[in-house]
Amino acid sequence: MMPPETITSILHGSWAIQVLKSAVELGLFDGLSEGALTAAALAQNLGYPVKGVSLMLDSLVGMGLLERPDLATHQFGKPKERLDSPALYALSDCAAAYLVKESPLFMGMYLKQHDELDKMWRYLKDTVKSGQPVMHVNNDDKASEIFPHLAESIIPLNYAIAEDACRFVYETVLCGQSKALKILDVAAGSAVWSIPFALAHPGTTISALDFPAVLKVTERIAAKFEVGDRLSLLPGNWRDVQIESQSYDVAILGHILHSEGYELSEKLLSYCFDLLKPGGTLIIAEFFANRNRTAPLHPLMFGLNMYLATTDGCIFSIEELSEMALRTGFNRVIRHNSVDYVSPLLFAVK
Repeated sequence: MMPPETITSILHGSWAIQVLKSAVELGLFDGLSEGALTAAALAQNLGYPVKGVSLMLDSLVGMGLLERPDLATHQFGKPKERLDSPALYALSDCAAAYLVKESPLFMGMYLKQHDELDKMWRYLKDTVKSGQPVMHVNNDDKASEIFPHLAESIIPLNYAIAEDACRFVYETVLCGQSKALKILDVAAGSAVWSIPFALAHPGTTISALDFPAVLKVTERIAAKFEVGDRLSLLPGNWRDVQIESQSYDVAILGHILHSEGYELSEKLLSYCFDLLKPGGTLIIAEFFANRNRTAPLHPLMFGLNMYLATTDGCIFSIEELSEMALRTGFNRVIRHNSVDYVSPLLFAVK
């Protein structure tokens, strides 16, 4: 009989979450931001007993968030046996970018948001029994309450992939042309998906469509990235906002469709199709499951997240959304596999 490793590895995931959150709150990543230190030196700097710090640091190494520069490697890349000198700990590139408070992409707000999601997930059993979501975030009133904080907290999650989407449009869809674009960012949130386009070309403009409460965040973040002078606001729900046909070069649906459900998602794709100029591009970011709903794990669980939080939310396969985009009139759909991202992007060209 085989041991239950599949089950215990899942259960131990809750330990890893506590290690990560505690390390951020204890300032362990901040304490290593200036360079590698021993556990004793870091503990002394922070005023903590060394044993707990040492155990935390070892776990963070195992999680890939810290590195051990004191461990030289053989020519084949295998670590040598540990020497008698004290262990040194240093930030990984990922930790330096996202877990140090002074970083512009610090994930501190998202970690707090994750705590709120945990509270919602405690009701999973009840939701499955009743069929009633814990929240209705797709309703206008609830969305205006929740999304301002959520929009800002997920900037670090999406910024790198938004930059990649911008590169793909210029390099592949536009065949290397460098030109100003008119961007429509639907349910824009922080405008994280459209800001890289504004940074890529000084003539590019952004129209951000979202609830008035959320657009206050949009304005602040756009100003932070120094593109606020090229931002215009379209307050309201996309279902109610009327825009002249063929007005935009690019429309963006950055993780929006999963909260709308199948029927409204097809209507939203049609809405974007109408607003794009001929040859315009729709960017779709989603957590895609495979056609048979067997993998990847994160999109499958995200489907449960939508079940907990919305009345009609869902997840899609790439094939489903590609077929939906073609039905609404788009000429072609391009799949782009981004590096180190949980799912590919879709680009639908009019």
